[in-house]
Amino acid sequence: MSKRLITRIFQQRVLSLIQASSKSRSMFAEEIGIDRSALSQLLAEDAVRLPRADTLVRIARRYGVSVDWLLGLTEQAGATGRSTTEIT
Repeated sequence: MSKRLITRIFQQRVLSLIQASSKSRSMFAEEIGIDRSALSQLLAEDAVRLPRADTLVRIARRYGVSVDWLLGLTEQAGATGRSTTEIT
């Protein structure tokens, strides 16, 4: 799978999480610990950039989805397994 395709899937899935949460993009960005401008760059139509691993993990934990789902590696959104460490 190409990075461009992974980026598009990531963008679509993050946008679906934002919509389902009924939160603004600014609020979503704050919750996951990034600037609103960084989120805007990740969601830009011409972007081919993916977030850092720690940001992916924070999104997954906050919204109960798996990193694999965020990146299009699985169609099942639910998170699996239990974490033994906490990222702050």
